[in-house]
Amino acid sequence: MEDPLVAPHGIEKIIEAFGDIREHIGPDGKLAASWQMNYLASATLPFPLRLAWDPSRTITQMTCHRRMTSAFTRVFSTIQEQGLQTSVTSFGGCFAFRPQRTGYKLSAHSWGIAIDLNTESNPQGSAGTMDAAVIDIFRSAGFAWGGEWEGKTRDPMHFQFCTGY
Repeated sequence: MEDPLVAPHGIEKIIEAFGDIREHIGPDGKLAASWQMNYLASATLPFPLRLAWDPSRTITQMTCHRRMTSAFTRVFSTIQEQGLQTSVTSFGGCFAFRPQRTGYKLSAHSWGIAIDLNTESNPQGSAGTMDAAVIDIFRSAGFAWGGEWEGKTRDPMHFQFCTGY
């Protein structure tokens, strides 16, 4: 049985908790299918979310790190239980192998431990309009909120299950 999941601080603790993704990056810079097969899983959402990049579609499952499925399911169940599902207007993604938009390091999305929500009203660098109650639910589950970051890295659509990275 795995230890209880606590949000890691720094790259070494992220790797300890979620695996060393660097071992799955080929010489061409692409992520090997082995990462997705061994580390990712689907989390079922209790209510449908509209896709940010295709508003005509909704999802009821999302791909994340296999150790995060329960955490994401609990967060969205709590959002629903508190009647806040209308405050989550779109799903902008969870797992995405890519660098940070304002840096060179891999994004926390590469591990499937971050999520973007309400992208249309929470662009990077802005204060955004994320509902404070939704932010509190994510925080209570151990997530850091990108809306607290400073300057060009401020990212109010972004929640990640790690700090110091």
